Amino acid sequence: LAILLRSHKLSMDEVPQSCRAVARCGAGTNNVPVVEMTKSGIPVFNTPGANANAVKELVLAGLLLSSRDIVGGMNHMKDLGAKGEQRERVEKDKALFGGREIAG
Repeated sequence: LAILLRSHKLSMDEVPQSCRAVARCGAGTNNVPVVEMTKSGIPVFNTPGANANAVKELVLAGLLLSSRDIVGGMNHMKDLGAKGEQRERVEKDKALFGGREIAG
């Protein structure tokens, strides 16, 4: 048995005798009683930086989504499609969803 946790503050009374390891998702182990775990022979691991790429991807996606009204443009095209007007209006209406360029 292993325990995987993120932010829950783990106490020794929650750890069963059958526990063989504790893994903390993210950096640090301040929510795990490391000294007591070590005395009990249970190794404690953490995963610093494991989700760094995912965070970077989400930040870039957020920048792109917020720099232009992409969701609004998608919804607008859906509405036009439902009315059968997307072909006539796509070029004319794209100016409604312009935004700022992302420099750098």
